[in-house]
Amino acid sequence: MIALTFLVTGCSSSSDTPFWFLPEPEDEIVRMTLLQTTDMHDTVSGVGSFNDYTPGSTGDDTVQGGWARLAAKINQVKIDRLLSGALVLLVDSGDYNMGTAYDMLWNTDPAPFRFINTMGYDLITLGNHEFDYGPKKLALMINRARASTGGFSIPIIATNTVFDGIAGTDDDDLQALSGSVIINDYYVKTYSNGLKVGVIGLMGKTADAYAPNAPPVTFKSDYENADVKAFIQGKVDALRNTEGVHVVIALSHSGVIDPNGTPSGDDIKLAENITGIDIIASGHEHRMTNTVIPIVNGSHTSYIICAGANGTNLAQLDFRVNMTQKRLDEAPTLTNHTINDTILGNVLINSMVQNMNDTINAILALLPPPLNTSLETIVATSSLALDDPGSAREFGLGNLLADSVRYVGTEASIPTIGAFANGVIRGTFQENQQIAFADLFAIVPLGITTDDTQDPLLPGYPLLKVYLNGNEVRDLCKFDATIMAYQLLFPQYIAYFSSISGLKCTYTGTTVNDARAYAWDDYTCSGPTTSIPTGTTPLYPVVIDKYTMDMLLTPSIQNLLTALGISLQPKLSGGTVIDASNLMEARLDRDTGTPGVQEYYAWSAALKFFTDPGGLNGTIPVSPYNLSERRLVEE
Repeated sequence: MIALTFLVTGCSSSSDTPFWFLPEPEDEIVRMTLLQTTDMHDTVSGVGSFNDYTPGSTGDDTVQGGWARLAAKINQVKIDRLLSGALVLLVDSGDYNMGTAYDMLWNTDPAPFRFINTMGYDLITLGNHEFDYGPKKLALMINRARASTGGFSIPIIATNTVFDGIAGTDDDDLQALSGSVIINDYYVKTYSNGLKVGVIGLMGKTADAYAPNAPPVTFKSDYENADVKAFIQGKVDALRNTEGVHVVIALSHSGVIDPNGTPSGDDIKLAENITGIDIIASGHEHRMTNTVIPIVNGSHTSYIICAGANGTNLAQLDFRVNMTQKRLDEAPTLTNHTINDTILGNVLINSMVQNMNDTINAILALLPPPLNTSLETIVATSSLALDDPGSAREFGLGNLLADSVRYVGTEASIPTIGAFANGVIRGTFQENQQIAFADLFAIVPLGITTDDTQDPLLPGYPLLKVYLNGNEVRDLCKFDATIMAYQLLFPQYIAYFSSISGLKCTYTGTTVNDARAYAWDDYTCSGPTTSIPTGTTPLYPVVIDKYTMDMLLTPSIQNLLTALGISLQPKLSGGTVIDASNLMEARLDRDTGTPGVQEYYAWSAALKFFTDPGGLNGTIPVSPYNLSERRLVEE
């Protein structure tokens, strides 16, 4: 009972076998349970309306997930499996950071590390969004978590993560945590009955491509590359042959596409190219596996599962390990536990969350108007459902956010364009939803500035005002038209589709016939338009976020644009082409009367547009966000 009490509070150590554990006699077959979460994205209060979340009761809200409920289910399954005589391993496959207003605690007591430590996770790995703030700030987060009350001591497995090894670069602090401190190349967990579990942690090629702020950290992420295959195979072989493990598990932030149909993606490639991995606990693609995916590679079979995303599901994989033969005794079985309002939240975690809420509200209260608010404050009501279409096409929520960034960056009488990429949008609004600030922030939460002098230093990619000529404005439209035309063949580029504001494009196939600007103050798309002429002058202001600009400057996207016959070379107001060295000069200044740059972020732009009397004044209207007035018109 004492052991169970510690387990329920999430403070027990799972480094040993329970005292009632007995292996099955034949060939010392050991029963194990792997519990997996992944892509939690700081969804502390679940997915749904923030003010509706009631973890202290059941049957009265529609919110999915929530850490108090997730914690209760983890503890329940742990107890059930331990009492049955099974060993339990609790893991996470990355992207626990970045996604909600709880990111505001990043440099004090980071929420995900506190939850992971309190719940007694055994092992975790790194996802691409762990690097959104860059490796230096990731190291700061980990160190602040280690120094906080209760500390942080969960091993982070980062097998194919490569540090540059050069003193004085931005990955020094993270590299200092590698080895025996907190970040491990691989890990061997040994139970008192002699069972050894070997674990590797991987970042896949697709996830790697979505980590533009990771350098100088790099990843051996292409599982079809001969050198990468040899590297990862060497780690698996070392676990099996040198460390003598009985089972090998990969915490892989790589992903499976269409897991319940025709599975593909980086984790399928991993299993096809590396032999000896028994279980791949997948992450990144946010796709829950309904059943185990077996991948046969020679005489070995790897079994792939994924819990999904945002803490809305807990994956339970039950399997048996033959200790004599060092292999799985049979195919594992998967049970998915939906995390919803049927589960009464864990009291300890709920209290922890309330403390976090108070801390964040204290931060928000100190911000200048109109940014001073609270998590619970209603900032707008949506008159219609604003969903993510899951494809590359014009949609209301994208247009709304493009309008938001244009609203804060436009100047009287000067036609301005707003552009907002699909990949930055992280949620939806429901019809008649009372949108709290926490709900708004969760739609556009990602990133942080590289200007550490911002005070306070809050999450959010800075907004930039860049300039394009008439030819490039048309190419911006052509880029969207091309992505729409070829999205079935190249779905990886859907995230780059940009909703636009202040601009109307007509196109046929991938050919842009005309580009026209709305009046500077027209957000209804109902007024007259002015044709944007071809040529290299004049220049037209475009407001975008830094993440989109970072991605645009990557060699892979520039090569893609060249192959498509598209030229996008954003410029400063004087005509100088923007590159990494001068990008921060393009930042949009929130307060030109104060020395320095007071940055705007996507969430702060949306907050101003939603609440400003000159903007939406608290109501998101049906038109034009029901697409009654289209901005992309196919002829």
